[in-house]
Amino acid sequence: MQELFLDLEEGDQVTGLGQTWTVSRLLGMGRCAKVYHVTSNEGSISTAVKVFRREEKYKLVFIKEIRNLDAVYGNRHIASIYGSFSYRGHPFFVFELLDCNVKQLVVKNNQECLSLYLIHELFRDILECLHHVHNRGWVHADLKPANVMWSAQEGCWKVIDFGHSFQEGHQDYSQIQSFCYQAPEAKTWNAFICRHGNFSRGKLISTPPKACTSAVDIWSLACIIAGVFTGNKLYTQDDVEAGGCSQCKKVCDAVKCECEPVIDGIIKPRLVDNKIPKYREVLADLRDLLKQMLQCDVSKRPTADECLSHHFFTHNFTPSFKDMVILPTRILRLLDVTADINLKDEEEYKDVYTDIQGECEKYGPTRSMLLPRDGQGQGKAYVEYEDAADCESAQRALVGREFDGKPVLATFFPLCDFRSRDLH
Repeated sequence: MQELFLDLEEGDQVTGLGQTWTVSRLLGMGRCAKVYHVTSNEGSISTAVKVFRREEKYKLVFIKEIRNLDAVYGNRHIASIYGSFSYRGHPFFVFELLDCNVKQLVVKNNQECLSLYLIHELFRDILECLHHVHNRGWVHADLKPANVMWSAQEGCWKVIDFGHSFQEGHQDYSQIQSFCYQAPEAKTWNAFICRHGNFSRGKLISTPPKACTSAVDIWSLACIIAGVFTGNKLYTQDDVEAGGCSQCKKVCDAVKCECEPVIDGIIKPRLVDNKIPKYREVLADLRDLLKQMLQCDVSKRPTADECLSHHFFTHNFTPSFKDMVILPTRILRLLDVTADINLKDEEEYKDVYTDIQGECEKYGPTRSMLLPRDGQGQGKAYVEYEDAADCESAQRALVGREFDGKPVLATFFPLCDFRSRDLH
């Protein structure tokens, strides 16, 4: 019997790209492929591999995804691809090892809604990715929480899985988008594809609907953001009607889309955000942007660039302690480690600096360290690791340890804030 999926276990080895790779664990699987965490035999490279099924149609899916990635590559918010190879008849492609996806982050957050700081960062990063992809003339066509992943190494969100992507104006005859994230026009398209089945076996028996555009990605992103704000999916599989809601199907400019009261009803004050300045103004801006993005009328939806220019993105947010525990980076923040130490004394400063650096380097090489003598960061230490995995090991190990007789509180810290020296 032909082996469809390549079932790999911890310790198994595969060869490709001039390397021998040892499997660490299964990261996930879908209809077309499985994804594994692998490490080179020298241990110097830790990455992910996507292993496709052996059937000919899945080899074509593999070729399509590689082609699509080649077309949109060149943005920090798209996962880096290192190469591809074949092993035992299965197509492999190797890409950067990322941390958790949006769906996993919500689970990590005890199935609770995400803070506005996390939502703001997620929203902006995906829009920057879409701005790049859409400017290249392409549509991602399968945005959903599982396809947006956090890079602890670079401190940003990245989009993965371009297998359903297409060049605008050249949409192929296949279904797009996942249930609960399908725009009304995508539902119309998918229904047509389902009715007519395999186009390769004959001619079309009716005229296809109007092809989809980059506006489908804007719809999906709004669904993701609304979902992480409430902790629940915005729409179930059958909530969105093909072709648009009953209100939008009426030929009347005064009629509002059915998405508007839905968004008004769910984007409400939450206890997790009650310390944010101008909170009601922030919520009003978020409501306004989501309602624009969820219009059934494609022409009324803003582009990614227009979304980035919305007033919502003029607000500044500060991460909470919890935010800096659940979202790893390669910057470690140690709280209250020097609160009672006279750092004005040069000798004492050097001793403390050396002690903290030495303790932190037990977990991996560091690039730099900041030990502020005064200002907002006073009493804290900020350690920049070469590798985010080492930073995660240090954070786990140092929580509860004592320094100078006091328990250590250790969190991660946003990479962009560390670079700008915004040491909160």
